[in-house]
Amino acid sequence: MEEFVESLRHPSPLPRWLRWLRQLLPPLCWQCKKVLGGRTFLDPASPFLCTSCLLELPWTDQAYHCRQCGNHTAEPNRLRCQECIEDIWELDESRSVFAYDDIVRHWILQLKFYGKEHLSPLLGRLLALSFQNSNWLEKYDILIPIPLHSSRLRNRGFNQSLLLAYYFKKNLGKSAPELQTHWLRRIRATRPQTELPLAERLVNMDDAFETSLEVQNHQILLLDDVMTTGSTLNAAARCLKEAGASSVGALVLGRRMWDTVEDGLPDA
Repeated sequence: MEEFVESLRHPSPLPRWLRWLRQLLPPLCWQCKKVLGGRTFLDPASPFLCTSCLLELPWTDQAYHCRQCGNHTAEPNRLRCQECIEDIWELDESRSVFAYDDIVRHWILQLKFYGKEHLSPLLGRLLALSFQNSNWLEKYDILIPIPLHSSRLRNRGFNQSLLLAYYFKKNLGKSAPELQTHWLRRIRATRPQTELPLAERLVNMDDAFETSLEVQNHQILLLDDVMTTGSTLNAAARCLKEAGASSVGALVLGRRMWDTVEDGLPDA
């Protein structure tokens, strides 16, 4: 039954009778598979999640995280934490919507490595939901998704960060920064960060990006799916600032927290 329902949700071509039948079926919560009745259509995550599953996601407490690197902190409103205070950070600030854990981690891996592009509207919607009662975005005028190198883009077929940025902006409308997809380019084909130990991750992204002079005097918000060490985002921020960007912040869907216990599963 689950495979049948999943086939109805997938955007690939379907026979006419199956497209007609799909219109008659009620939407299901993507987490618990509960039928979303008519009263749930106005819920924040409809038609993707029921209210209970939405609340159970590993949302990041914005008060208890490091403003610099985005890691969990024991006390509120920390500007730097013990994990990043001795490091050089090009990012002015970092913010994550979720801890990279549980079902969010599964969704990101399915999107990124298994071609489940139909998850991108859900994840972009969740990104936007975290800003319903926040003015944090007002300081930024440009939104730039982290680009892929052309060789990896050919192999994967899409850039997951660009998909997230598109649906993030679509849900926020005019309150989102202007989306610019060509102001930052990946010019060096680096090894995937998931294949490298920590020490090599920190230098793997050096000189990997090139940017346009159009970034001058703009407040840039970088968007990516996952932050682990921050190496990719920091390298992009360094490139943007060298080209004249006034400030650079980062927004990620999931943040690998330093106190998260490794379980041997693939990382993003």
